[in-house]
Amino acid sequence: MSADAAADAAYVTSATATAAHRGWIHSPAFDLPLFTLSPLAGLAVLWATLHWPAGSYVLAAATYLVAIPHYMSSFSFFLGDDTLAHYRSRRVAFFVGPVVIVAATIALRLLGFDPVVQSTMFVWNIYHVSLQSAGILSLYRRLNRGEEAERSPAHVAILATNATFAFWFIDRYPPLHDMMARLHPTAPWVLWAASLTVAAGALAVLASRLARRPRPVSLAEATFLASSLLLFHPYLWVRDYNLATFGMLMGHFIQYLAIVWLLHRRKYEASSGSLHERLLGTISSRPALLFAAIVSTGIVFYAFNAGASRLGAPIMYVIVWNAMTLVHFYLDGLIWAFKQPFVRQAFGPYLTPAARLVAP
Repeated sequence: MSADAAADAAYVTSATATAAHRGWIHSPAFDLPLFTLSPLAGLAVLWATLHWPAGSYVLAAATYLVAIPHYMSSFSFFLGDDTLAHYRSRRVAFFVGPVVIVAATIALRLLGFDPVVQSTMFVWNIYHVSLQSAGILSLYRRLNRGEEAERSPAHVAILATNATFAFWFIDRYPPLHDMMARLHPTAPWVLWAASLTVAAGALAVLASRLARRPRPVSLAEATFLASSLLLFHPYLWVRDYNLATFGMLMGHFIQYLAIVWLLHRRKYEASSGSLHERLLGTISSRPALLFAAIVSTGIVFYAFNAGASRLGAPIMYVIVWNAMTLVHFYLDGLIWAFKQPFVRQAFGPYLTPAARLVAP
């Protein structure tokens, strides 16, 4: 029996093999609010921040109880025995790389190169969020027996569409706009026009390939694709680009938390491995413990922020936030690299088990 088949056999139960859940990562009741409709949480935060006197508290709660736990969830992958063993076989990539990023972030911030850090985060954020959306869409495509030829145009369409929205009013984000304008006054406009052109072409190719599918595109896949293409729309109507970014990211945060902890639950719930792996399985399978872990993470960072401000050194928290964000971007690029055989074998069977594939 292959590794994938063994994982399928270990995971599939009568509860997960129901026909009603075929084509969905978990179920309609789980997928729709936590994947497809998760961007609505961003709209709620934006509305509260822009129109409600107590909106700042909503923004703070979203930051400490959703955003930061999302960033920290990447490190949970080091608790799995198989993943930790794999990461230790690539020490430079998984352990030295993050140290280099942290050191570079501290140096650039302390030396006054703030625009470089901010611009890097902004551009990498577009790529990072787009690739997560494209990755989840790939899960739906596989579950619905879509063609592999659809993968590349879908990824490019999501990335280019998101970039088009993000660069539409890039003058509202001076760190990046001013750096580009120094290269050439038309550089910001050229970047936006190039993104729009690529997006239009990729969408046309994707539409053509979807139309040639033997079966209609499922509701799960179609709605998630639409949600992914519209995710960056806050950049079109929120003038504060930092707030627009946060509003856009809320959907991404929720999707990430849902996919990571769903994977851990399926993979480690019945683990008999090391203490840290069993702890991961216990937390992921018990909502109360997971909620407690999320709240505890938020409290720690809130206390750190408050303490740094009282000491008159708020830059300490800013540097940690920036470094944590960039390390998260970097590690996720390694953790979710499905082109690697280990990643396909370790995660694939738990995210797209045979029991959830649509009927042939």
